[in-house]
Formats: sequence, structure tokens, C-alpha cells
Amino acid sequence: GILLQCDLIMAQQCPTVFEATLQGLPELKAMLVCDQEGVILLRAGDGSAESSLQRMSATFAQTTEHANKLGLGRNRHVTAFYDNAVVLHASRTPLVLTLMADAKANVGLLLDALPRLVDALAPLQQLVENVATQ
Repeated sequence: GILLQCDLIMAQQCPTVFEATLQGLPELKAMLVCDQEGVILLRAGDGSAESSLQRMSATFAQTTEHANKLGLGRNRHVTAFYDNAVVLHASRTPLVLTLMADAKANVGLLLDALPRLVDALAPLQQLVENVATQ
């Protein structure tokens, strides 16, 4: 199935980028890659908030799809600030990358890491698109 294919293709590149980013940004606690329905394809870091992040990821995908129809251009990412965490969602349709960090994290550093992380998802994006069109 798709998860096995993803595991084979992504076994080296994406987890390595994710783990390096986790180590380089100590405030970053978790990263999750989901499809538009919220199915988890890749994960790294603390899994304690995984189910909440998964639901948030699916909601972001749906909201972004609708927001893109407003004529303002493509929605690339959203940052949400909570009492105990900062959550960033980045779109690489049909994938959503979700980052969770401490509430006092340097959001600028997280945003600086986004292009590198999103670019690392290109092979997985292609795979998911190919499977979806079959």
C-alpha cells in the first residue's frame, strides 16, 4: 500500500531532514506529515499530541483549499499560537506538514526551516499524487 511505498522512498531523505531539524531547533517538539484527509504518512519527535495535530492538519487542508478560492493567491502556511504551544501548518498539496513547538519558541527560526522541510517532501508528494490518480 501507500504507506509501505512511502516508507521505502522516504526511508532515508525525509526522516533525516526531520531529525536534523528537531535537533537543530530544541523548542521544536514534533513534526507530522499527513495527507489531506489527515492520514499520517511521516512523524518525528514527541507523539503525545499526535491525535490533536492530526485533526488540526486535516482541518488546515480543508480550510486552505477553500481559502485558495478567494483570489488572494495560494495559502502556503499558517501559524497558530496557543498557551502551551505554537503550531505551524505548511501546505504542499496534497500533503500538510505540521510542526509543534514550545509556546516561547522562536517562530522566525521555525519559519526559516519550513522551505527545507517542505522541499524534502517532494518525493512523497509525487508518490501520493501518482497513487491518487490511479
